[in-house]
Amino acid sequence: MADTQIPVGGSDELVDLAAETEQMSETAKRLAAVDAEGLSENPKSFGKLAWERFLNHRLALLGAIGLVLIFLAFYFAPYLSDYSFDEPDVVRRLEGPSWDHPFGTDTIGRDLYVRTAQGGRYSMRIGITVAILSTVFGTLMGAVAGYFGKAIDIVVSQVINLFLVVPYLVILAVFAQKFGSSANGLSVVLALLLWTRIARVVRGVVFSIKEQEFIMAARSAGASHVRIIFRHVIPNVVGAIAVEITLLLGTAIVLESTLSFLGLGVQPPNASLGTLVADAKSNIDDDPLRVLTPGLCIVFIVLCVNFLGDGLRDALDPRSKAEGNKPVKAAKDKNAAGVDAGEAVGSV
Repeated sequence: MADTQIPVGGSDELVDLAAETEQMSETAKRLAAVDAEGLSENPKSFGKLAWERFLNHRLALLGAIGLVLIFLAFYFAPYLSDYSFDEPDVVRRLEGPSWDHPFGTDTIGRDLYVRTAQGGRYSMRIGITVAILSTVFGTLMGAVAGYFGKAIDIVVSQVINLFLVVPYLVILAVFAQKFGSSANGLSVVLALLLWTRIARVVRGVVFSIKEQEFIMAARSAGASHVRIIFRHVIPNVVGAIAVEITLLLGTAIVLESTLSFLGLGVQPPNASLGTLVADAKSNIDDDPLRVLTPGLCIVFIVLCVNFLGDGLRDALDPRSKAEGNKPVKAAKDKNAAGVDAGEAVGSV
């Protein structure tokens, strides 16, 4: 009987093979665990993902908190004061900041803190009204132009271009002479100028979705054009509308303040932030605080609104990825485990 030949070092090769086999078994277990973790995760809705993205946007949170704080300061803090916004006190005229008058007094002794809060309420009221009116009208015009196209789109587009080429301040100065004495009239004038911005955005979004399957299915089912626009088209542009309405709010407040500063907006005895700046500009060298206080309020409101708008834009973008999303992390872990398995097989 021939003797069996055992290769030199064969026992070492067997040990290495057993170790590599054990490593592949552990890698397979890791892949199975990652798959189980991914399957156990419930799919998150778009609203929940958008909320997570918004919470991860620090500037948006800062803007939202800032707007809440200034809203509380404008609407509730004046009730803690003993003075009204139009109560004069010539004995205490042009006083500096004090415990009784945190922002000082104006030329006839009225409390500037209460007047700033009153002006802020008036400016925010006009801004919110303009944003709502512009959004409603601009959304309808943009949706109709984008959905029907052809002649209707050409007409709406030419009207938009006409509004865009005419300087805003010229139109505002002309119309404010007749309608600018009241907040409602000024809001309507501003809304008639600012609707073009959101109309262009909505028109572009509707153009991109009007030939998609769910719109064609609604047409095939016999749905009317009105039903399709209000039930299928407009709900799909809510994200773009939510972003634009915040930006319109800031633009409206700046334009209203500009008109009031020029004497074409809010008229006495009412006051806005723009009129407060205009009233104090003559004494800016002697008392700059009276100009800076309402001016900084305008800047703060616009910054907070823009931060909020940027956060909403990022949160409502379907292409964005939420931080800390577990399915994404599970996929990365699975890829890493796959690499380990490939290295183990290659080494065998």
